[in-house]
Amino acid sequence: MKMSGDVRVKTDVKHKELYNDMKNLAVGDMHELFFICACIGYLAGEQKALGTKGDDRFWSKTITPEEYTCYYAMILDRTDIDLMAIQDDKVVMQEIEKYANAGMQILIDDLLVDYFPQKNTLKIEKSQVSRELPKALLGYIFEKIQ
Repeated sequence: MKMSGDVRVKTDVKHKELYNDMKNLAVGDMHELFFICACIGYLAGEQKALGTKGDDRFWSKTITPEEYTCYYAMILDRTDIDLMAIQDDKVVMQEIEKYANAGMQILIDDLLVDYFPQKNTLKIEKSQVSRELPKALLGYIFEKIQ
């Protein structure tokens, strides 16, 4: 399953550096971190609109068919299996961006804050501590799905 058109997927502009830091450290690519965040937001039942704070992060063509399947399932579950809710891929992605935005904030609060060298910054520490981040992230995800 693949979206019909290639669109730019947005994240909150304040998360730009965090997405860049996490790429190739804790995840392979940005779409993977976005997927994790979308799932966290969805499981928490939280969405956070991007509004004018949205910033292009990656192309939708990098999203895997399995990730798309989950995105459509999230929307269908939320709309009580209303197939019309998944007809417009751009609208679907805008809804998933809200879940991912909320999920990123949850991830920051629950886990990532321990990896920021300075308070009030969203930049991952580049040291021995950050080497533990992939393992900590996996443990965090495992706890969330239990």
